This record gives sequence, structure tokens and C-alpha cells, in this order.
Amino acid sequence: MQKDSNTKYPLVSIIIVTWNSEKDIEDCLDSVVNIDYPNFNIIVVDNASSDNTVSLVKKYKNVQLLAEAENNYFTGGNNIGIQYALDNHNPEMVMILNPDTKVEANLLKVLSEVLLRDKKIGAVGPKIKFWNNENEGKINSAGLDYDGFMRAYDWGVYEEDNGQFDQEREVFGVTGTCILMKSEMLSEIGLLWEKLEMYLDELELFIRANNAGWKAIYTPKTTVYHKYQQSTNQNKMLKVEAKKMRNWLYIAFKHYSFKGKLLMILKYIKFQLLNK
Repeated sequence: MQKDSNTKYPLVSIIIVTWNSEKDIEDCLDSVVNIDYPNFNIIVVDNASSDNTVSLVKKYKNVQLLAEAENNYFTGGNNIGIQYALDNHNPEMVMILNPDTKVEANLLKVLSEVLLRDKKIGAVGPKIKFWNNENEGKINSAGLDYDGFMRAYDWGVYEEDNGQFDQEREVFGVTGTCILMKSEMLSEIGLLWEKLEMYLDELELFIRANNAGWKAIYTPKTTVYHKYQQSTNQNKMLKVEAKKMRNWLYIAFKHYSFKGKLLMILKYIKFQLLNK
């Protein structure tokens, strides 16, 4: 790993946000430190973990640790890491990566080549597959789709991988599990919207990116494996849905027409009434 920039291999800063991630972070970092790419650095932002996450991260000499005193959530933690990278390393590209993943060694070579292909490609994501859970080997995401109102989903989610998503293509966006972005795009449109905290945050980022004329690409030429476990606890699931509904309302007020705002308010009120 190097920390200088060159034309063939642009400098990449990889941001990993942790919060009580002791069960996952070693698998993640073991794969990341072995990426076959000569010009990258790794920044872990810990959101005030109460377990052994910080001590585990400290074992990796080539990993920079930003240990925060409070939980800044997904958006705030990533923004802290991204801004630190921009201020201290001046990378041409920034990656956000979930801590419950492992990556293939060709990840940065594949993704950076896509970004360098076109000046208006601002972000790229790999094929994401479930790993080490009940959906082992199935597709987690092959890009994001969005209908402009309240329907957003991962292409291929929970499908068996039979090659149906083995073609690279332009998409609305890619999942926040792993996104490589041009620093130039982030300088133009801004970082993640911290008000959202978590859920739909990458969608809102890609609304701004699309509005500014930036493209997003999904490529199947490299894969990230994701431990993601969907909660079966009904109370937890309801809390997640409530946060998502709140965030849809925030997104509507920021991006939608007057009619769209009214429709979203009605949906929000209906959700609240049904889940009292």
C-alpha cells in the first residue's frame, strides 16, 4: 500500500465504519489488506464501540483508526472518514465498505478501471453476494433501481446467481455495502446526508449524483461477500421500517415536487396510524 498518487493507479482511500463489529472486522480487514492494487490506504472509523473492535483494528499496522467518542451512525461515520481522507491524503477515489464483508483481491483494479473509463462515471459497485448466512451464495445486490418516488430496491436480491447479472451496465446507483466514488463527484454534490443516519442514505446520494449528471455503473467482474443478517425480531423490523419511512419523508421534502411531498406525508401518517 502506498500513499501517493499516479496516473495508472489513482490513490484510493477505503473507509470502513465500525460499531461493535468484533465478529466481522478481522475477516474484512484480512481481505482488504491483501487487495492487489499498489496505491491505497485504509481508514477505519469506529463509532464508540463497547466491544473489542478497536483493539482488533489496532493489530493492523497499515490501517488508520479514527476512534470516535460517540456513535455517528453510518452517514456521519463515513463522512468523518471521507473528509479525513480528502484532507490528509487527497485521494482521487474514495470507497465506502461495510465491516461485515470480505472482498476479492482484484476489487480496486476492476472498479478503478471502470471509473477511469468515462469522465462522467462518478461511482461504481461490484456484485454483492450473501456470505456466511442462510442466503449463502445468493445475490445481495447487482445495482440499485429507483422509481423516483418510494420504490427502491437491489437488483437480483435473494436470487440464485446463475449468471443473469453477469453483464456490466449503467444503473441508478449501487448499494452502500461497497461503493467506489470519484472525489471530484463528492466535491461537487457533497457527502452523505447525515440527517438520514442510516437506511436510504446511498439512494439520496445517488439522487443528487443523477441530478448533477453523474453516472453509476454496476460491474460483475469482481464480487464482495456480505454477512448481512436480516432481523427476524418483529419489534426490530418495525423500528427499521419506521426509520426508513422517516427517511423517505426527509428525502421527499428535500427532492420531491409539492405533489410528491403531499403524497409522502399521507403515506407517513398512514404508516404511523397503522403501527401505533
